[in-house]
Parts: sequence; structure tokens; C-alpha cells
Amino acid sequence: MKKILVVDDDKSIRLVLSTALTRSGFLVKTSATTAGFLSLLNADKFDIMITDVGLPDGDTLDSLPKIQAFNPKMKIIVISAKSTLITAVRAEKKGAFYYFPKPFDLDELVGLVNKVFETSEFLPVNKVVESENLSSGKPSLYDAGPVIGKSKIMQDTYKIIARIIKSNITVLINGEIGTGKKLLAKSIHDLTFPIEKKFIKLDIKNFRIINEEMSNYLNNKSNNHLYINELKNLESGTIFIDQVCEGSLSEQHELLNFIENFNFYKKKNSQDPTQIRLIVTSKKNLIKLVEKGDFREDLYYKLNVMPIYLPPLRKRLEDIPNLINYFINVFNNKKINKLSIDSLALNFLKSYHWPGNIQELKNLIERLSLSLSNNKITITDVQNQLKNSFDINDDDENVTLENLIDKRINKIISSISDDLAQMNVYDDFIKTVEKPLIENILNHTRGNQIKASSILGLNRNTLRKKISELGVTVRKVRKNSL
Repeated sequence: MKKILVVDDDKSIRLVLSTALTRSGFLVKTSATTAGFLSLLNADKFDIMITDVGLPDGDTLDSLPKIQAFNPKMKIIVISAKSTLITAVRAEKKGAFYYFPKPFDLDELVGLVNKVFETSEFLPVNKVVESENLSSGKPSLYDAGPVIGKSKIMQDTYKIIARIIKSNITVLINGEIGTGKKLLAKSIHDLTFPIEKKFIKLDIKNFRIINEEMSNYLNNKSNNHLYINELKNLESGTIFIDQVCEGSLSEQHELLNFIENFNFYKKKNSQDPTQIRLIVTSKKNLIKLVEKGDFREDLYYKLNVMPIYLPPLRKRLEDIPNLINYFINVFNNKKINKLSIDSLALNFLKSYHWPGNIQELKNLIERLSLSLSNNKITITDVQNQLKNSFDINDDDENVTLENLIDKRINKIISSISDDLAQMNVYDDFIKTVEKPLIENILNHTRGNQIKASSILGLNRNTLRKKISELGVTVRKVRKNSL
């Protein structure tokens, strides 16, 4: 029988995993400590080890070299409640076969175990890979920094980053303003390269000058260079271009030329396998810009090698408590009196629509830390700070129908009283939406109810009923004769 070792200090997790894997036909042994699993590994050979990171007597990832010395062919699957970017990266760099954040999907984990045995002859042996960024033992901002989140989409992002830091693959980071694209780009750089390697920020509007300088440098025509001094001796590091979507077609052409001549910017004798990575960001959907003719298709495919999407905060509301705690701790370090937040205020912030995303949340907590005379953030404090955020700005490129509905719902929520018996929120809200919708469609069809019902996808009798119930005024307008 195939043998599996399950290691976790949580008895319930050991029981669940052991039961599920035994029912799948595997021989399972368990341990709750580092000393315990090392003893088991010394006495027996296992095919797979499923292990938590934080155990009462040590960090499992620090023990991976010793674990792999017992059996180099054993596949190691890491599970961890410390669902941060650095955990995923450490697991990858230390040689783990796969990383699962807690809470994990049991069926997915068991499915992976079965897949390992189905394709074992094709799977590589675990390799211990040390990185000076991670092996120093020093605290890292990625343990509790704003690149955090336990939501599934953030965990998936961590897995992607953990895989790409061993290569020089081009990365395209998409996301709305304020979602943390620049921070993520810097995180990828810091986790890939030693601290002395450069993170060079370039503007897409300047690539005509950059290309001219490079041409002059290669042809020994000029020694007066604005950008070439940073680029000419760049053996490894990151070239970062923010908001590539803002470039004109001619500026995009210059960037494409730069990328296509990229080898000129690398030292041919460089021994660094990662060499130079290009990371670009965009707040706009580039493929839609390509379809409109506003972005070069050839450049898009040059950049879209490894896309990473950072979701808006309203799509990862479960991450808000961790982000709030992080920002409170940051600003607490600057204050004598320590700030905290009550549960009502926290719940309100979890229901807010966050048009400015993480940046707006950070700004809010900073304003509260400076303006409050007490040390507890209340729902009233939050509402007073956000009252102007409900105003609609037509110039905001992130405004969608969903955003506007979110704003309206949050206005309703902020006005809810304790007398719930007097409320009928659902019906009132639906009427608020339906009436202007029907009125505007009827105005568009010049009062023609047959056409209006067809556009709305309603039966004509249903439309008549809603006109009556909602008090919609139907104005028939005749076309002027020529």
C-alpha cells in the first residue's frame, strides 16, 4: 500500500485527513510534532508527507532539508493557516511539492494525492533551494504587510508568485486603481533577487528617449545619457513600467522596440538564471483596448506572458479585517494611545463598496487615527469619514452599475433603525430600480408599450401591471412630420 504521513498539531485535522485518505486506500500515519514525524521518517519510508508549517516544537519548512535526507523521493505537501505570500514562497523555495492554505478543500487535497500516484513517474524529485531573501531569519514585511489575504483569489495569486520567482518571465499585473499593483510588483522583485539588485521604474512615455540613448551608447556616439547609466550594467533585476495602458500608439511602438531588443540590455556572460524581469501594470483591460484599436495587439502578447489579476477590495471582503488590523498596527506605532475598532464599525466596513480599494482603506484608517480623541473606532466615526464617498463622480472610470447600486444599498444600510418591523427593504429597493428603468425605456420607445416590453423582456400584460403598480407616467410622442 502507498504510505502517507500526516503532520498537524490540530487533532481534528489529523483525524479528517487520516479518515479521508484511509478510505481512499492509503496507509496513513500521523504526528503532531517535529520530533514525532522525524522519528516516523527514521523508522519507515513514506510516499507523501502532508504537513502543517507551525508545530509546537518548530517550523516544518526549516526542517525540510533533514526531511528530504530521509527520503528524497517523498513528495511534500504543505498546508498552513499562516496564509501569507511569504509562506507560499518559502514552501516553493524550500522544495515542497505543493502548497495548500487553510482552510483547504479536502476533496482537492485527496485528488492531488491520487494524481501524484497516477503520474509519479513524470514528477520531479523535491529539491531544496535556499534563497538569501528567505533564509536570513529576519522578519519580512510580506508576513503581515498589505500583500495579504485569506481569500481564495489572493491565495491563488500567492501560488502563482511562488512559481514565477525562479524565472525571468514577463509579468502583467491588472487591477483597478488602489488594488496594490505597485506593491505586488516590488514584492515579486524582492522575493526573486538579492537586496542589491535594482528595481528600475520606467515611464512608457520615455521609451523613445531610452531607445535613442541605447542606440547612441551601442554606436559610441554620445556619453550624455539620462537612462542608459542604470541600464547598461544591469545583470539582473526588475524593469517596472506602471500603467502601460496610458501610452499612445507611438509610445507603445517604442516600448515594443525596447522589448524586442532586450538582449542588448543583458550581459551575455551573466550567470544569473533569472537575469532581468519585466513587470508592467495596467488599470484598464488591455484586451478591450486592443479590440478598440487603442492598444497594439503585438505588444499585448509580448506583455501578457504571466498575467496576474488583483481583484477590487469589494470582491475580497473577507480580507478586510486583516487589512484593517495591519493598518491600525502601522499607525499605532506612531501614537502613544493605541487605536482599536469595534465590531459594528468593522461589519460596516465589510459592507462598504470601496471604490478606492486598499488605498482608500489605508487613507481612512490614517484619517481616523489622526482625528479621533478616543481610542475606539465606532460606526459613527466611520460613517462621518465616509459620508462624502457616497457622492457619484461621473469621471471615475471604475464607476459601474454595480458600483452605483452598492452605494445606494450602503446608504440604506447606514440608515437602518432598530425598528425592523417597519422596514421592507427588498420591495422598496426593487421599486426604486424598476420605476426609472421602465420610464426610461418607455421614453426611448416614445410610449410604445409593445416595443418597451420586448426590450425589457417582459410580457405586455406584465408591463401594464407594473406601470399601474409603480405609477409610471406613459407619454406617447409622435415623430415630427417632414
